[in-house]
Amino acid sequence: SHPRIPPSCPPSVTMGCDFSRSTSFDKKVLVTGASGYLGQFVVDALLDHGVQVVGTTNSIDPSKALPKGAEGVVMDGADAKSIEEILTIHKPDVIVNTMALSSPAVCEVKKDLAGKLNGAGPLVKAIKSTNPDIILIHISTDQVYSGEAPDGPYNNESPVGPVNEYGRTKLLGEKNVASVRHHIILRSSGIYGPPPPRECAKKQTFLQMTVQFLKAEKKSPFFSEEKRSHIHVDDVANSIIYFIFNYDAELYGSKTKDRVYCMGGKGTWGRDAYAEIVAEEYNLSKDNIWPMTRKECKFGWAHKYPSPEDITMDSSPLEKLLGKTPKTLRAGVKDVRARETMIPEKSES
Repeated sequence: SHPRIPPSCPPSVTMGCDFSRSTSFDKKVLVTGASGYLGQFVVDALLDHGVQVVGTTNSIDPSKALPKGAEGVVMDGADAKSIEEILTIHKPDVIVNTMALSSPAVCEVKKDLAGKLNGAGPLVKAIKSTNPDIILIHISTDQVYSGEAPDGPYNNESPVGPVNEYGRTKLLGEKNVASVRHHIILRSSGIYGPPPPRECAKKQTFLQMTVQFLKAEKKSPFFSEEKRSHIHVDDVANSIIYFIFNYDAELYGSKTKDRVYCMGGKGTWGRDAYAEIVAEEYNLSKDNIWPMTRKECKFGWAHKYPSPEDITMDSSPLEKLLGKTPKTLRAGVKDVRARETMIPEKSES
């Protein structure tokens, strides 16, 4: 279902390819949403591979969100003119689009903003008016699926059917991105990893939230039916880097689905199973894990938006390209825990 792209590099010890700094790569990469959680790790990974990086932010000062070595600029992702100005000045060869309104609850309230940011209309318009040959690597979501698949894990050919505004606007984004000549769409599952390295629009992932819930004074609901192929942020960054280095338009046919890849971790976990793994790896009690379905939950916050149930994905086509299997949740949580123990805790002043 996907063209076989011959890897131009040996598999690395992580998930992607082991590109050395001496690799011949002279393209400039623009990372949108560089002050977001994924954006920060993508910028860092690109710099590690010797790539020239420009990162865009909106609500956060670029100097606080981006590391040394990357150029930071302020851009309004909902405004085509703002994006056109940045593209005209910086002339990127590749755009990695990580900017999004990623809170489903906020998307239900701010539908217009969600439509522009997640729908990627302003970005696509700006690309077409400045440089239609830009390669666009677009991060989508597993929430374009309904969660009601009768025939197992979703893949790039599975029917889509988002149940909330977040999923609907992200699906609109896929349709708009598909009109760009050179594009790749990566449908990501829930991303987790270590805390962000710098000032960030999203201060924590579901992993850090789960640790807080497990340490709290009371039980918290964990929805057992909402299953996802949670993926470590390093595995996401490595997938993106693969396509930056290996994109070749001649390997793709005219079918949009051939440019869409499911990008999940190895396995699938409901929220309660997720919390159990976190408790085990952090040596925390499981007493606060209160398994239930969302329908059974009596708290109002659980019903602000519809949420898909089982959106497990089959990411094997992407795994074949990369030549490496992504981390299981347990392996990923172990990795995060190990990193945290290496970092001395800041003393509270």
